[in-house]
This record gives sequence, C-alpha cells and structure tokens, in this order.
Amino acid sequence: MKASGFNPQQLEKMKTHPGFIAALDQSGGSTPGALRLYGVKESAWSNEAEMFALVHQMRARIITSPSFNGERIIGAILFEDTMDRDIESLPTADYLWNVKQVVPFLKVDKGLAAEQDGVQLMKPIPALAELLTKAKAKRIFGTKMRSLIKRADEAGIKSIVNQQFEVAEQILAAGLLPIVEPEVDVHSTDKAKSEELLKAAILEKLNQLLRMSS
Repeated sequence: MKASGFNPQQLEKMKTHPGFIAALDQSGGSTPGALRLYGVKESAWSNEAEMFALVHQMRARIITSPSFNGERIIGAILFEDTMDRDIESLPTADYLWNVKQVVPFLKVDKGLAAEQDGVQLMKPIPALAELLTKAKAKRIFGTKMRSLIKRADEAGIKSIVNQQFEVAEQILAAGLLPIVEPEVDVHSTDKAKSEELLKAAILEKLNQLLRMSS
C-alpha cells in the first residue's frame, strides 16, 4: 500500500499527539437512539431530513463546546451528512481543523452483513470511489470502516482482515488514511482467542505488504 497527499500537520498530529478519536458518526439507523439519549424524543421530527437536521444541531453543540478541542481530542469521525453540512459558516471538516485542531475522518462503511463463519463482514460500499473523491475535496484526512468478529473462527477472521485491507488499499489510493477496524465483539465468549487469531491475521497481511514493497 502506498499513500501520498496527506496534510502534513494533520499526519504529524495523528502520529505523535496523545489523545483519542471522537466518534460522531451515527448513521440513519442509530440516529434516533443517539437523539433519544441526548433528550430529543422521536416526536420532535416527522421525516428523515428533520431528524438529520436535529442531529447536526446536536453535533454542532458538541463540536463548538470549549471542551471539544485538539488538546485531548486528536480526531473526529463524521457521518457523510455531517461532512456535507457547515458549523458556524464553515464546512464541518474545515471547522474541526482550522478552529479546533481536530483531524476530520469520515465513516465510509454501510453497516454489517449477516453473520457467516463467526464474523460480520462489511456490506458492499456502492460508489465508494465517488465518496472518497468528495471527501478529499472537502479536506477529510482519513476514513473509518467497521466489521465485527463474533467468535474465534480462523477462516472468518482472515476474511474480515482481507476485506478490510482490500478496501483500505482503495482508500489510500484516493489520498486518504484508512482506520482499519475489525472489532472483536466485547460479549464474545472466546474473545481472547478471537483477538489472538486477529493479531496473527493482521501481522500476516502486514508482512505480505512489507515483502511487496521491498
């Protein structure tokens, strides 16, 4: 995998600055629950457009809070709808970096497929190339994509890692930095074994990439 065209200040921050990445990427399916936890009942909107407008107001309040800054929060993951909106008259990604010094990331996955071989792969991501082009134009630094490991099935875990790295290669080619996120279910009854198999599969893939680049 080869990458180029990253914002050098953002790359340096992600490499060296201590802190965490804030997840602000609830999609359409999880947005009602997020709003409900925030105190906004479903009776407050009558259609999806109104719902997304309300959740953007929520996210804007969070992002503009003085406590939300780049000292401890080094990155923020956005839903596509959030990327397409403004905060205080600036595109969201520009506000995050120029005002808060928080590196902007974009959620690109479309959710999880049905479980097979103990894992849930990512669903197909239609029009990914177009989304990446738009994200780059909107000064997004990187991406996030999640898949889920339910049990310690070696074949299933290898398939998840292969899918993650295949999509990551496309993301890197578009000039964005991918967060590779094959997550082990916290409720898995064989979580330790799943993590052992996952580590081995990732190291195998990384060693392949090293051999290819040498």
